Order: sequence, then structure tokens, then C-alpha cells
Amino acid sequence: MAESKKPQKRRFVRLEVVLPVKYRKYTGNPSFHGSFNVGRTRDLSVGGVKMSVSKPIPAGTKLDMELELGDDVRPYIVGKTLGGEDKVVDGISRRVEKVSFTEVDPEAQDMIMKFIFENQRKEVRKDKKTSGGK
Repeated sequence: MAESKKPQKRRFVRLEVVLPVKYRKYTGNPSFHGSFNVGRTRDLSVGGVKMSVSKPIPAGTKLDMELELGDDVRPYIVGKTLGGEDKVVDGISRRVEKVSFTEVDPEAQDMIMKFIFENQRKEVRKDKKTSGGK
């Protein structure tokens, strides 16, 4: 008899990963020259991100964001904060904000999906090697 799994509640696959993310209050300008903040992702999906930041961002704030997925892979995304909580991350008190992506062009969405699935594939291969291929 097959083992039953809990149904997936999320619409998108989520990857636990730490990446730099530039963000600022929404301007609509995808160029990140001048004033911006830098946070770190905690997890990432095509629909949003959980990121650690130095200061709370009010829920409902619209943001310009640039994810650093690789050397030359930096999609521009518009997001909206859903709220967050204060946590200790690596011994440092940080704010962890949940952000929903509200405007993602198809090319940026493809970049994020490709990044997530490539990293998941690496994890599966690593798990197979450590478990003896079973």
C-alpha cells in the first residue's frame, strides 16, 4: 500500500536558500543605483520570498526587489510585504519579512523557477549519494 503524503498547501515549490536581495520602497525603476537596502532570503518560491532585513517593513508596503540568483542572473520583481516577525538569525537579532511577488515578468519568473529546480535537483543527487543510491 502506498504511503499517503500530506497535500501541498502552497501554490508554488519553496526552496530554503540564502541569497542577497536588494530592495527599496517602490519606484517602478528596475535600476538599482543609489539608495537601496540589502537583505538575505530565507526561502524562495516563484510566488514570494521570506527574507531577513535589518528593520521592520510595514505590512502592505510595495517594494522594488532584485534577487541575486547568480553572477549575471538578477531578476527585477515588484513585491508587497505581508508582515513578519523578529527572530535571531545566526546569533543576530533580525526581522524576517514575508513578501508576496505582485509583478513578475515571464522572463524573471523563468529565472526563479530554473534556479529553484536546479538547486532541488542538486539536493536530490546529494541525498542519493549520501544514502548509498537508494
